[in-house]
This record gives sequence, C-alpha cells and structure tokens, in this order.
Amino acid sequence: MDFELLRKTFLEVVEKAKAKIGDEMKTWNRAFQFILDDGTEFYVEIKNGEVTVQQGRHPSPVATLSTDSNTLEKILQGELDAMAAFIRGKMKITGNVLETIKLRKILEAAKD
Repeated sequence: MDFELLRKTFLEVVEKAKAKIGDEMKTWNRAFQFILDDGTEFYVEIKNGEVTVQQGRHPSPVATLSTDSNTLEKILQGELDAMAAFIRGKMKITGNVLETIKLRKILEAAKD
C-alpha cells in the first residue's frame, strides 16, 4: 500500500469515527509513529479533534507501532483487530502502549 492510499484510508477511518467519538477526540493531543517493514514511516497526529497523517518521523510520538503493510491494511479495513495483531506478534509497540488504546478506539468506532 503506497503512502497516499494509506493516508487516505486512515483519514476515512477517522471521519467515520468522528461521528461517534469526535467530542472525546478534541481532548487528545498526541502523535503515534508508524514504521512499516517496507521502510515506510509516517505518523498520525491528533490535536484538538483534528487528525493529520504525515510522512516521516514525528519528533516526540507517545508510541511507535511497527508492522507490515498487509497487517496495517487489514486493521484499517476492519478485517483484523489491532489488539489481536499485537498479541499475535504481527505488530510491535514501543513507548506508551496504553496510549495506543485511543487509536484502537478510533478503529472500533469506525466499524459500526
């Protein structure tokens, strides 16, 4: 999955989730770094209810998530639960693992 498609997919998921948890997201001010096995690096920043997806490295992410593009694609499409991917070793998380619950909340809210 190329970065632009990945960015578009991520933002679509966020828009679906905003209808359910948008007010709560306004209090989340943090960034999550993603590193894919193909060398792609990007971060998702949530600030004042707005979400941006940028290529590259964030200077101070709360957590870094490492996985392969296929696993991330399945997670974004709702075919694979992020927690299951983590437990099965398909995703590694460093930094504040508990903060990634906010990302999972976005993914769960987008499913319904």
